[in-house]
Amino acid sequence: MEVSVRKAGKLSILDLRGKILGGAESDVLRHELDRILEEGELRLLVNLSDVPWMNSAGLGILLSAYSRMKERGGTIRLFGVGERVRGILRTTKLLTVLDVLDDEEAGIQSFV
Repeated sequence: MEVSVRKAGKLSILDLRGKILGGAESDVLRHELDRILEEGELRLLVNLSDVPWMNSAGLGILLSAYSRMKERGGTIRLFGVGERVRGILRTTKLLTVLDVLDDEEAGIQSFV
């Protein structure tokens, strides 16, 4: 799993690449999410366009960050969600909880 963070104005964008499966291979994702939260970021856009699969542990990582961000008055939104990952979100009914946008531009505009 690869993780990179970039800024778009006051918004942080987290680009993820690879499967999100939890365990040691997702430590870099946990670390970046913790760092972003500790820095007080209140707006995070997560790019899942290069994430072919996510299991329940990976979903738990994102949900934990979502809950922690929400407690602080912030929000996390997702974009670029492929059909396999969308299927997981649909099955778990998380499409009704998480903000899922079509692309980066829509994600950026949703924070304006």
